[in-house]
Amino acid sequence: MKILTGFAVIKDSVGHRITYTYSDIDEQGTITSSNNKESFVVIEEEVKSLVQQLESKITERI
Repeated sequence: MKILTGFAVIKDSVGHRITYTYSDIDEQGTITSSNNKESFVVIEEEVKSLVQQLESKITERI
């Protein structure tokens, strides 16, 4: 099982990129690997909308 341990939304030259880290856990609950990192460029409209909503919420706070 993969457990999300962190994520970030980053603006870069290709648009928004989501990076995340996760740990792998076996069926007994033992961590088999940790601090695994992956990322992807946001291209799906649904995800773009979620990023915009998150940016709006953060802008309200500042």
